[in-house]
Amino acid sequence: MSEYDVTYAGETARSHDIYIVQRPDIPAPEINRDQIDIPGRDGSLYLSQRTVNDIQISIEMNFMTTPNQWGEKYREAKAWLLKEQNGVLKMNDDPEWFYRAKKVVIETSERTCRQIGKFIATFTCSGYMYRVDGATSHTIEEVQRNNWEECHPTYLIKGDANCRLKVNGKYFVVNVGQECTIDTERQIAYKSDGTLVNAYVTGDYEDLYLKTGGNTIEITPETMTMEIIPNWRCY
Repeated sequence: MSEYDVTYAGETARSHDIYIVQRPDIPAPEINRDQIDIPGRDGSLYLSQRTVNDIQISIEMNFMTTPNQWGEKYREAKAWLLKEQNGVLKMNDDPEWFYRAKKVVIETSERTCRQIGKFIATFTCSGYMYRVDGATSHTIEEVQRNNWEECHPTYLIKGDANCRLKVNGKYFVVNVGQECTIDTERQIAYKSDGTLVNAYVTGDYEDLYLKTGGNTIEITPETMTMEIIPNWRCY
């Protein structure tokens, strides 16, 4: 058997005695662009929308068991892959990166013999792949350099005052009230109990994105503390 393996929702295929037939082919995402045709000009212009389409990753898997346990093993496979949507998909030969799976579809299982089953699981994922270390909290100094594509960070702020967050010269103001999370991916601000505080913010979430290369990040007053989950990503 190949040593290749995948992890989904925190569990490896091998932990379920399921094996990957071969490493999947992973497509590159399509960048969304507006097409502009100008009369009298050859060809078209294409302007990026700064978004990408989802991708689909199909992985062929199989398992071996006793004939009277075949159905039970297939049910275990379905329970693992279908129990959690919006899960993390990782390949064991690329451990520093992961995909954000939005849904999983399992094609009809093929019983190649009484003991062996085979099926294909298709993961619909965000077009970007994400760094594992970019999904954890960092200091301001640690995220000022972005070596990958523009990313949508999450800001974790604590303090009891109106906070002025300045990213690359643009301001975002929020009434923190002890603590507040600013999620630029979903474009919401909320408390630890999930209470939305969008009404208490001023500014554009897009202004808080971290561009490729160097970024300047400041927070005032100095009594506030902040950690950042950068969500570093690439194509």
